[in-house]
Amino acid sequence: MTDIIEVQHLYKRFNDLTAVDSISFSVKAGEFFGILGPNGAGKTTTIRMLYGFSPPTRGVIRVFGMEISRDWRKIKARIGVCQQDNTLDPDLTVEQNLIVFAGYFSIPAREARARAAELLEFFALANRRSAKVMDLSGGM
Repeated sequence: MTDIIEVQHLYKRFNDLTAVDSISFSVKAGEFFGILGPNGAGKTTTIRMLYGFSPPTRGVIRVFGMEISRDWRKIKARIGVCQQDNTLDPDLTVEQNLIVFAGYFSIPAREARARAAELLEFFALANRRSAKVMDLSGGM
């Protein structure tokens, strides 16, 4: 099977703190994969580097055969990340947030509106499309 994620000698340093110290791993198509460790072990930092949010100090990351350092936009267009913290704009509606995020991936406005409507239906949130994000429960 093909490696979907390949990490080689990944290293991340913040000033004097080494957050990730030369880890290597791969994930094959169809595998389930988790990163476990105590607080401060570098789990979140590793994930942030995997989806292009934080550049590695050293090392190579390939996702779908593309290097994150060169092809991060293409990679981000193909993956989804559910972060621990809410990164939505609480002053916008649910639908507006979806459209704003679509813009980050250069999805044209008309297509963004159509895809937002599809997603709202899929997640049974169509009746909440005009609700402010801050008015939703955490599970919504």
